[in-house]
Amino acid sequence: MKQRSMLFLLITFLLTGLVTAFAQDAAPLQVTALVETAPTQRDGATAPIVWIHPTDPALSLVIGTDENGGLGVYDLSGAELQYVADGGVKNADLRYNFELAEQPVTLLTAGLEDETTVLAYVINPQTRQLESVGSFETGIAINGLCMYRSPVNNTYYTFVNSEDGDVEQWSLEGNEDGTISASLERSFSVGGETEGCVADDDLRDLYLGEEEFGIWKYGAEPESGDDRDLVEMVEERYGEQVEGLTLYYASGGTGYLIASDEAGSRFQVYERQDDNAYIGAFEIVDGAVDGVNEPNGIDVMNVPLGEQFPEGAFIASDDNNTDPTENINFKLVSWSDIAAGLNLTIDTQYDPRVGEATSAESDAIAVAASAETAPVPSGTDAADDPAIWIHPTDTSLSTIIGSDKTGGIVVYDLSGAELQYVEIGRINNVDLRYNFPLAGEQVALVGGTNRDENTIELYRVNAETRQLEQVGTIESGVREVYGFCMYVSPSTGRYYAFVNSTRDGGVEQWELSETDGQVSGTLVRSFTVGTQTEGCAADDELGFVYIGEEGVGVWKYGAEPEAGEERTAMDNIDGNLTADVEGITIYYGADGAGYILVSAQGASEFVVYERGGENAYVGTFSVIAGAADAVSGTDGIDVTNFPLGDLYPEGVFVAQDDFNIDPDDNQNFKLVAWSEIAAALGLTVDTTFDPRTVGQE
Repeated sequence: MKQRSMLFLLITFLLTGLVTAFAQDAAPLQVTALVETAPTQRDGATAPIVWIHPTDPALSLVIGTDENGGLGVYDLSGAELQYVADGGVKNADLRYNFELAEQPVTLLTAGLEDETTVLAYVINPQTRQLESVGSFETGIAINGLCMYRSPVNNTYYTFVNSEDGDVEQWSLEGNEDGTISASLERSFSVGGETEGCVADDDLRDLYLGEEEFGIWKYGAEPESGDDRDLVEMVEERYGEQVEGLTLYYASGGTGYLIASDEAGSRFQVYERQDDNAYIGAFEIVDGAVDGVNEPNGIDVMNVPLGEQFPEGAFIASDDNNTDPTENINFKLVSWSDIAAGLNLTIDTQYDPRVGEATSAESDAIAVAASAETAPVPSGTDAADDPAIWIHPTDTSLSTIIGSDKTGGIVVYDLSGAELQYVEIGRINNVDLRYNFPLAGEQVALVGGTNRDENTIELYRVNAETRQLEQVGTIESGVREVYGFCMYVSPSTGRYYAFVNSTRDGGVEQWELSETDGQVSGTLVRSFTVGTQTEGCAADDELGFVYIGEEGVGVWKYGAEPEAGEERTAMDNIDGNLTADVEGITIYYGADGAGYILVSAQGASEFVVYERGGENAYVGTFSVIAGAADAVSGTDGIDVTNFPLGDLYPEGVFVAQDDFNIDPDDNQNFKLVAWSEIAAALGLTVDTTFDPRTVGQE
């Protein structure tokens, strides 16, 4: 069997090599330019941008950067209308409908080459001229620039990147005086020298060209961090390095990513969606005007641009303007010629001035963060899972108990201030239940999985100090403890703890009891979910336990010890979830009503289901910046319906945030008022259920 597998892999490798070699050797499509712009004044044509006129596309413009002096503004015949000599600009980009002084404008930002300054302009639609609206300073010497408008929160951003491979993402805001200001939201390193940059406003992708290595795809939202996918390596298809990048937008998220191959004097075309499959190449040869040599910056437009370009245009810089021999310039090619030769889409209906948020492949409703906790003490990937403890007499004194999976457990008040740090080991998940009988009292019992010792660590909450006091340890038999949740049987009143494994999907159910003033456990059930599990939540009224299999979906089991391995698939990653499936929590309503909430980590979204019946899908939401920065890459979550003082009179939702960016600090937990979520998704607000009564004698 192994020999067959090896033979299959060898054949696949050889065939892949042949296909790749064929694609590299295949002659590119040859097209000719219809128009060329006037030569750049300072002989530094680098990158073009198309601006679409708001009422008459024939009056649209090509704005070209001149790395030796500024920006040239050209009409569609190529005539220069304006030259802005504000300094050497290598790359620029623009976006429509930016709000400035209570008016929607086209905003253009341009980076001064090898300097830290970004210049900002608006385009006056009457005069078709650039007008300065200020500038801002970045933290890196600029070599590339692109803009992005988020479909999640309609925030506008400028990305800048450097020859050292550093990248910064700046959010843009219009001021009352008609200028702009900017705030740094994110920074990361690509590796080697970068220049080409383009962001997809619908699919939320950012493409960066590491010149001598290849094309990388990152998430464009500030919360996306530095996770990335490799689109193409330079050695596979390029002469020496990848330069300019641009996107052809089409409806439904279709279209193309196009990259310029400077040394090869050609342009490589990829699918815009999914894995950016390679399609083919084209080059611009001599025709009505001379061809393109050693192209750098490029742009493409699907919208009709007058009679010469009724199906859009592709524009490229030409580093060797030969006919006549003058300063270098930009060449314009009909998109229909390229599309016909490579069998590409022509979509003149998609309007980049408006965008198409539906193509972001998400129906998530955005809600704003209400507050955040202080960062967890440990750096890197540390915060994981929260649990909400409700104070017995004054709910405004309630706390959030969060795991720091590289150090212990952190206790916060509702303002987010740290009250206690229990440094005990790699506590991964936490949960709690009230009224556990211990030493003649009924206490709030908190449990968490300790990956250092492969144990369940147990604490009681001291209601006066609001701090945790250790009351027991249970040694687990699963292969490295991971997920954790607690359960109180509605039929017997017994307390249980579920623990699962990071390795093989193994699950244990422990009955909890008192032994000599400490909490001990008896193993009453074990089963295997399948692959890696973590998220876990048990329903103390309906008698179910929900377990997330990270790469598969959510399973619903009976929560009683005798329930065995019978289960129902609640949802999966081919349905409404996106891997990894992480945190799970329950919003309790009266008479079995309420909701199951699941963290879809890969999409930075939260999926809501009916608590009762067959757990029908209800809706999806994401948490955007509000009183705190947005939430992304979430692990654990918790929710309570119960009023928590004046801050959260209708309950609160708490989520771990994988990227705490404002300020840039260790991970933490974000809070969202349940009333905000309920209003956005049309959910119930029911404050009658009191979780402190579960298990009460």
